[in-house]
Parts: sequence; structure tokens; C-alpha cells
Amino acid sequence: MLQFALGVYGGYFGGAVGIMMMAMWGLIDKRDLKELNAPRTLMVSAANVVAVAAFAFAQAVHWPVTLAMLAGAVIGGYGGARAGRRAPANVIRGFTLFITFCITLIFFFKAYLGGIHA
Repeated sequence: MLQFALGVYGGYFGGAVGIMMMAMWGLIDKRDLKELNAPRTLMVSAANVVAVAAFAFAQAVHWPVTLAMLAGAVIGGYGGARAGRRAPANVIRGFTLFITFCITLIFFFKAYLGGIHA
């Protein structure tokens, strides 16, 4: 159920959903986080494919900006995967939880307190 909610969130908003998945899985599954990268990529990709189809069908996509973001996402994805293969699992787990906490705090302040304008 939580994965479904993350998929809906990821398809609509997308902000750090991959990190949230890794954080959630890191808390409920004690396997090495490196083993969870492939399923995470599959789940985030599936949510994005459904979202792209829905937004494209609704003619709500500004394609030049979308293609620029796609290029950045591909470069960041490959760079992150290379870094993730080299780091120890406990460092990845701690970093993932820390970044998730920080991003959640920023989103909370922006949404409810209007304090951060980053």
C-alpha cells in the first residue's frame, strides 16, 4: 500500500520519490541497499511512464523543458549509480535517510510555512 502511494506521488510530483523508496525499503528490508537499486529504478520508471502518458494525453507537457530535464535525469542517474556501487551499504543507508529527512523538511516549510523559497 505504501509503495502504491509512493508511485502515485512519484507520478504526479516526483520530488525525491526514489530516495523515499530507498529510505522506506531501508527501514523495512535489511538487505543491502545496492540490491534494491534495480527494483527502485523499475518502480520509479513505471510511475514516470504512466505519468508521462497521462500528461501527454492531456496535452499538458512543455516538450523543450521536458527534454532538458530528461537529459539531466539520465546524466544524474548514471552518475548516482556509479557512486552507489562504490560506497558501503551503511553509508548509502545513512545518506539516503538524511537526504530524505532534509527534502521532507524543505517541502514542509515551503508548503505550510512559506519560509524557504529555494
